[in-house]
Parts: sequence; C-alpha cells; structure tokens
Amino acid sequence: MSKNNAIDLDNLNVDELRAISENAQQLIAKKQHQRLYDAYIQFEQIAEDSNATIEEILKAGEKLEKKRSIKYRNTDNKEETWTGRGRKPTWLVEALAAGRDLEDFAI
Repeated sequence: MSKNNAIDLDNLNVDELRAISENAQQLIAKKQHQRLYDAYIQFEQIAEDSNATIEEILKAGEKLEKKRSIKYRNTDNKEETWTGRGRKPTWLVEALAAGRDLEDFAI
C-alpha cells in the first residue's frame, strides 16, 4: 500500500477498526479462493494438454513421490524400504544390531 492510501488507524474508533478487520478477512478469503481456483484451472489445462485426467496425474505423482522419498532398502527383501524419517523399521534395527552399517542399505 502506498503512503497516499495509508489509513491512520490511530484515529479510528473500535467499531471502525473491527469493520476494517472484517473486510480484510473477507478479502483475504476471497483472494485465497481465487488463487486456488486459478491453480485448478491451470491444472485442468495441464491435464488436457497431457491427454490425462487430474486423477491420473495425482496418482502418478503419489507413486513418484513415494519412490523419490525412499532412502533405504532392505537388501534381503526389496519390498521393505524406509524413508529415513520416523522410527527405524524392525528389519533395519535388527540388521544394525547385527553389525551392518546404515550405508549398506542406502539407495
């Protein structure tokens, strides 16, 4: 906001300040909604350009994100993985207790 449009809040009474606050909250909600709507329209266009549905794109994204986030894999069972976040899985705890190094399982 430029200085020419600045409101001198000190000179307003409580009711006027509340009205400004309520109007600001409504405007914030409206702008947030518009931002999400614009993003959705762009997403629809990407889906159309890709000859896919939004659901197909989201499902593919979930699979890619899951693959990308895996940091460790059990060398004895390729289905067992760990992202490196949260509790260590039992297979990894047991392997580390048996003397293996964490780096042995890094992808």
